[in-house]
Amino acid sequence: MSFRIGTDIGGTFTDLTLSRDGVLCGRFKSPTTPRKLSLGVLDCVALAAESLGLSTQTLLGATGIFVHGSTVATNAVLEGKVAKTGVLCTAGTKYTLWRGEGRRKAIFDFTAPPRTPLVRPSLCLELDERITRDGTVLRPLRDADVEAALAELRALGCSAVAVCLLWSVRNPAHERRIAEIAARVWPEATLSLSSEVQPVVREYTRMSCTTLNAMLKPGVARYLQDLEGELRAHGLRGEVLVVASDGGVQPIAEVAERPVYMLFSGPATGPSAARLFAAKEGHESCLLIDMGGTSFDVSTVIDGQIGMTVDGRIDNHPTGVSAVQILTLGAGGGSIARVDEGGLLRVGPDSAGAEPGPVCYGRGGSEPTVTDAYLALGWLMPERFLGGRMQLGREAARRAIAERIAAPLDITTEEAALGICRVVNERMVNGILEMTVRKGIDPRQLVLVTGGGATGIAAMELARELGMPKAIVPAETSVLCAFGAMNADLSWSCVSSYPTSTRAFAFDAVNAELAELLARGAAFLDRLAVPAEERRQEVFAAARYPMQVTELVVACPQPPFDAADVAALGTEFHRQYRARYAVSEPSSEVELVMWYATARGLTAAARPAPDTSATRALTSARLGTTPLYDAAAAAYREALLLDPAYLPYDTAVPGPALIVAPDTTVVVPGDASVTARRGGYLVIEFNG
Repeated sequence: MSFRIGTDIGGTFTDLTLSRDGVLCGRFKSPTTPRKLSLGVLDCVALAAESLGLSTQTLLGATGIFVHGSTVATNAVLEGKVAKTGVLCTAGTKYTLWRGEGRRKAIFDFTAPPRTPLVRPSLCLELDERITRDGTVLRPLRDADVEAALAELRALGCSAVAVCLLWSVRNPAHERRIAEIAARVWPEATLSLSSEVQPVVREYTRMSCTTLNAMLKPGVARYLQDLEGELRAHGLRGEVLVVASDGGVQPIAEVAERPVYMLFSGPATGPSAARLFAAKEGHESCLLIDMGGTSFDVSTVIDGQIGMTVDGRIDNHPTGVSAVQILTLGAGGGSIARVDEGGLLRVGPDSAGAEPGPVCYGRGGSEPTVTDAYLALGWLMPERFLGGRMQLGREAARRAIAERIAAPLDITTEEAALGICRVVNERMVNGILEMTVRKGIDPRQLVLVTGGGATGIAAMELARELGMPKAIVPAETSVLCAFGAMNADLSWSCVSSYPTSTRAFAFDAVNAELAELLARGAAFLDRLAVPAEERRQEVFAAARYPMQVTELVVACPQPPFDAADVAALGTEFHRQYRARYAVSEPSSEVELVMWYATARGLTAAARPAPDTSATRALTSARLGTTPLYDAAAAAYREALLLDPAYLPYDTAVPGPALIVAPDTTVVVPGDASVTARRGGYLVIEFNG
């Protein structure tokens, strides 16, 4: 008997999914514990163990793989809870972080405050050294200069150092020498070298990424050590893996060295899970919306390919890290609603979080939230929340909405609650349009997949706004990222900079660079003993037209390249460029700026547990009726109250209905029907 566990820490709840010998055997939620996040994880493990009739020690002792996804790195940067960091750079470049990209975040907002650099120039110390673009040493590095700079940073109170020298991507010798000196004169300092963290040609992106890595390294290492220590103390003998920004997983040791690669860890595994359920329903393209307690995430899968980016940013600081392309908004169930001084209703982006939480939680929250609005309209069942483990206060929610929203606007409580829902829905629709229409994707051609505990309530109203005919609601919807983490592939990625073009392609040099990248990926898979049949390695190029400054990432044939491969690469770039921008120039050469290599160890997705329901019939699924507020009629309507565990397969049940699972609630409008599928999900479609 061997278990595999996937966990995901959200702003409000910590989620866990569990499989035994490749078969799903449970999903669990527990309130997040902000003061010590590992406690929320252990609470979830205890719930899982109890459901199986085991002790926590026994369950963890029988767990072979424990996968963890978290926004701890993201939150550390956004909240400024990072190590004080100094930067060592080439003479003449100390203002790179301060200058940034030389543009406002909002071009026409002249009241916007100046951007805050990751590290102020006073902590960026210059070294009199220089390497040229071909890797030749123009001015040698002097050890005495390095020792003096390190001593100054130490005196200034820094505990981490980012090293980013010009053209270290072509010759890292000077950066490596700095690391040797630091190990001798300041061994307790945490060092990050740009030639190891992010060897890309853009100086600002490279320095930003390396600095973020240095800032995060001490805190993330402590967090991961604490988590692993708690798990080991409670009996875990298997391996702990961490979700990376590209949606794959890596051992703790790898992530601790490059924590910047887990900046977008939290929601990164959702799209792969959404792709799995969309494929079961026969769709290659889908739109994932994930509404949790704190945020709303949007991502896409087009023709089976998860949307990726190499322009991942945190607080508008570039990283250059390969990451799943996700748009995140402050629009979750805990988003706070208030009337501003101009008399307008605002929702979010600030959230009540797990503590104190929405008013209905009864933990001291006083400002109404989206969850309170859902409860006030009858879209949540107060006695069935979290399977009855947590009671919600409907009257407290209604009272807060009446006092804080309805009274100032001189409207009814229902109108105020509905207004909260409409405002947050509008924000979510705009986010979806940003990820689809503004990227040349028609959302009407996609199937909607839900993730997050709150998404099932808003899903069909969002689908209606976007003209999408169908939504898929997985059984694991409330823990979708934890489910994706449990099934995630092992992954590793690296980048190399060797600019060339399709008209004057440097075959020998590029093939040599790619051979080295692939060898490093193979070494990663070797370290984890991944069998040959489960290995996948891919190469991508960052390509652009001449005189442009942004690139598209294009999949490449397997190297070594010949002339036909380069021609095919150019053709694919022209095709993708036209799909994205509606124009292309097939006669133009294509510049190839950077090269990316990925290595994956494939993981088989856990299978749904055999159906043990004695009977699946509407009479068994029907729990009664409940009043559900109908926005169109501006009145309450009686709706079926259904248990999804007993819905008959492949039989459409007309709405209105409220589907109540232990960890999520789904609203089926009166003009739609819901159908249960054997693959472990529901399909909701508009009638006609």
